[in-house]
Amino acid sequence: MNQIDFYAGIIVSFSLIIFIIYVFLDFGATTDKNAFLNKWTKKTLWLWLPFYALRRLIREVILKK
Repeated sequence: MNQIDFYAGIIVSFSLIIFIIYVFLDFGATTDKNAFLNKWTKKTLWLWLPFYALRRLIREVILKK
């Protein structure tokens, strides 16, 4: 493992820990679990929607019999 991989691993691990702490603090600030999930779904929609759309496009257009 070279030095760049080592520093990248540290940065990614640190970022993931900070993100998990942020999510727990954000969840603690809400009293309604559904409101919390709706808010995070709206925040992260741009991340998972392209993958879902690509899978559906492949299934409906390319694999159509």
